[in-house]
Amino acid sequence: MGFKSIHKYIITNTSLRNNFWTDDKYSSLYWISVLIGSGALCVFLSYDIVLKWYDSPVNRFSINEPRHISENPFPAITICHNDPISSNTMNLASVLNWERQNKTDEEWQTLNVVYEMCQWKHNIFKLENINPNIVYKVVKELSTKCEDTIKQIRWKDKIIDHPCEIMQPIFLLTNLCFSFNALPYHDMYRHIPYKLQDTLQTGKKWSNLKSNWNLDDGYRDNNLTSNIPWNMKSTTYWNTVEIILAQKDAFYGCSSKQGFTVYFHSPSDVPDYSHSSLKLSKNSHSFVQISTFLSLTDDGLKSWTPEKRGCYYLNEKWLKYNTIYSYINCYVECQVNYTEHLCGCAPMFRINSSLPVCGPKSKDCLANAAIHVQRAYHTCKCLPSCTDIDYELSYSTVPKNFSYIKESFTFLDNLTDSNSLASIEATVNLEHTWPLRRNAEDTNIGYIGKIAGMTNLCRGVSLISSLEAFYFLFINPFFR
Repeated sequence: MGFKSIHKYIITNTSLRNNFWTDDKYSSLYWISVLIGSGALCVFLSYDIVLKWYDSPVNRFSINEPRHISENPFPAITICHNDPISSNTMNLASVLNWERQNKTDEEWQTLNVVYEMCQWKHNIFKLENINPNIVYKVVKELSTKCEDTIKQIRWKDKIIDHPCEIMQPIFLLTNLCFSFNALPYHDMYRHIPYKLQDTLQTGKKWSNLKSNWNLDDGYRDNNLTSNIPWNMKSTTYWNTVEIILAQKDAFYGCSSKQGFTVYFHSPSDVPDYSHSSLKLSKNSHSFVQISTFLSLTDDGLKSWTPEKRGCYYLNEKWLKYNTIYSYINCYVECQVNYTEHLCGCAPMFRINSSLPVCGPKSKDCLANAAIHVQRAYHTCKCLPSCTDIDYELSYSTVPKNFSYIKESFTFLDNLTDSNSLASIEATVNLEHTWPLRRNAEDTNIGYIGKIAGMTNLCRGVSLISSLEAFYFLFINPFFR
């Protein structure tokens, strides 16, 4: 069938004959040009719709369904003493005068561990690798213990006179810290850091408890009198936690930094410098109001791939060291893996019994490993959690003379001066939290409708006219 025959057939048999096909050849060419031009315009305008669907299919917006304070865990509080090596057990000023030939390898390894924990800048003989047992020995014999630092905790209206029974020890980089209300070790780690806990004999009462909460499902039974991790039931005046800390004067302390650094984070996160924090000094009291920010994900996105959705549910990404996925846990594990691979040693905050601990001489290698994981998504495929909780702080700090109330402190003894104390009191400031919800920007049918509307705008095309053209061009000629 030639062009003239097709031309005549379309003019005779289709509704297009009055628009695009006429007996005048030039008029037909004009309308063909209009047809092609409108098609190109339609593709150009629809491209942005398609691009948005592929690049950012998920939108986050505020929802009107508040969540009560009792449904969220109270944040974990990790306390780090800024002077981690006790001057009562080691004259730190004298060790800097050590000479290499007069000391054993064990003594030099001990000095290198102290050098790392104190974050010194002095010029000493630096080692590349350190025996893990030396690290534990320094922690056991020389570190500032929990009992010397955390004197009392008041949770709501209950006084906890032996707080170190519920404070789990943890390394934050090279600093020894203690965490309150973090998930118990059994629920947090695949390789439980028993060695650190056994060395310090701290936190075992809490570590043996069983959690009834996770990020995706919340509390499994929120009617329990004592949820793990703990939570607040309301914002009344007594629903606070108060922690009293002690710091002894250290004339030969390992650090010029005095006081404490306190981090607030999700109970399921390992503590990290990126978490909200504040600094305390002795003879001061800080009052902290905590704002809770919650991110949820619409159930309709569960069938999407994590990459398209932009987040992981707890059961979608396996971690080597942690049983619970979060972005921070993934990032820290990625940093550990790259450090072990590039440097052949383990960082102090994640000691591996099969590898030596990285010494001060390995700092350049550690820095290179950190560069590899700065963009954790591309390197380690770390995405946010589909259910995520974060905390922001607003606080004020005022001087406080503890000598006026020292009679009420049962922990005071000859070794603890009331003038060496500091306290922090924290509470959640809102009864309800308004979460953000990840949701699809639009449904598949919605995007098809947008493209169809754009096509109709540019070319006046409807589904019926498209089917009509398809029929007369491709089906009807074969049955005539």
